Amino acid sequence: MPRNPASPLQRGMWINELAGSGTAYQMPLAITFEGSLDVPALLAACTAVLDRHELLGAAFQEDDGELLIVRADIPPTVAHGPEQPPDFDVRWGPLARFTLTETGPDRHRLLFVAHHLVFDGMSKDILVRDLAALYAGRPVAPAAPPYGEVIQAERERVEEALPAAETFWKARWRDQFEVFTPGGETTASRRPGPGASVAALSGLPDPGDLGVTTFEHVLTALHALLHRYGPREPIISVDLSTRGPETAETVGLLVNELPVVARPEPGGTFRELAHQVRDELRAVYGFREVPLARALGGLSPRGSLTPVSVSYRRRGPDPDFPGLTVDVDWAMFNGGARGALHLQAVEGPGTLDAWLRYDPRVLSGEDAALVAADLRAVLGQPPDTPLSELVLPSSGARTSQVQPALPAAVAAAAPPEIVEGVARIWCDVLRLKHVGPHEDLFDLGGHSMSIINIIARIDKQYGVELPMDVFFDNPTVEGVAEAVAQASIHSGA
Repeated sequence: MPRNPASPLQRGMWINELAGSGTAYQMPLAITFEGSLDVPALLAACTAVLDRHELLGAAFQEDDGELLIVRADIPPTVAHGPEQPPDFDVRWGPLARFTLTETGPDRHRLLFVAHHLVFDGMSKDILVRDLAALYAGRPVAPAAPPYGEVIQAERERVEEALPAAETFWKARWRDQFEVFTPGGETTASRRPGPGASVAALSGLPDPGDLGVTTFEHVLTALHALLHRYGPREPIISVDLSTRGPETAETVGLLVNELPVVARPEPGGTFRELAHQVRDELRAVYGFREVPLARALGGLSPRGSLTPVSVSYRRRGPDPDFPGLTVDVDWAMFNGGARGALHLQAVEGPGTLDAWLRYDPRVLSGEDAALVAADLRAVLGQPPDTPLSELVLPSSGARTSQVQPALPAAVAAAAPPEIVEGVARIWCDVLRLKHVGPHEDLFDLGGHSMSIINIIARIDKQYGVELPMDVFFDNPTVEGVAEAVAQASIHSGA
């Protein structure tokens, strides 16, 4: 595998991973087999799948500030035995693993887990299809082009689209971390953490004569809920595939998260909102390959662009493993949360299953269940119902709120000598002549290795070791200097 530059999407995820994301970026997939399974044939098929899709054998390392995709020192594994928690290391590997476990007489479970850096939702379809074909001895699709070529072509398209994307997003984007739910308003964390899950939908909702897709129908319903809970113009981030015909067979990270803003009119109906969301989503789709941070700048790395997000995909047909009854868990929960509330939906032939993954620091389980009930209720009401008259089960329910976090104590201003010292460290590490106290590290070209070097220099000069998340919460000289001052007080330095 040649050393190739990583994509902008991979870089953002890499930085979050260095700060500690737990299981939030793990992508599990489980296949249950009932019948007389040919174990050696299945294990051989797993090995062949790993060999076939080169990115599954990759790791990620920085070289002079550039994130590179390299061959993992520890390759992905195929195991036969008890399941174990994945032990992924983004620098050295492995980033993918198969484990086959016997769960009963003529019953087996194959668990595949990959890091999101090398895998996405559509990759699941490719992997399961290839696995079934290789097990059965059927021909597989032609191999995908090398991943380096895919990323290079994507980079060229992104550069060409950047000026138009910048104009488009400047008129739409606003940063927010407030979350409005049936239990009230609170603030979401910027960082991934442990999560929980509740079932939201089972079965395709009937859009009637709305003139929108099922995805647009569901997205509109979630926008309508957020509007009723509080914000006048709710904003939801949506995972959009960046795949084209040339990447239809590529296993990798080919999805971009972009915000969709709704602006409900006073007295407007659900139908009117659905058409507005449809039009906005399709306008956003025109810039689906351009990361928001590239178009605007000044966005610190975070688990999710906005507190509420959606991933929705249409999967392929059920796989055919000869002589076996097969059940695939296409949306297996990884136990993590990248934002306050995430709707994960998978549409199959004549089916739709969706779950709300949520951050227990922000929502209680009761509130999450009420959001799910509200979503189902809105999808079942007549489309010409005014938004203000939508019947929500949560309106008459008593919720057990997660208490909103108390406002953080205002940090005392750092002494001028610490601000000046931190600024000098930034200038040395970033190779700049001057850095202002309020300039953003990432706007200045900072990256994960820059942060590591700054942390080391601060430790040497001030005797305090800052956590990496300080640079995500307030990535300015003044913000870091305040953290140094606070850490010095606590350590007695």
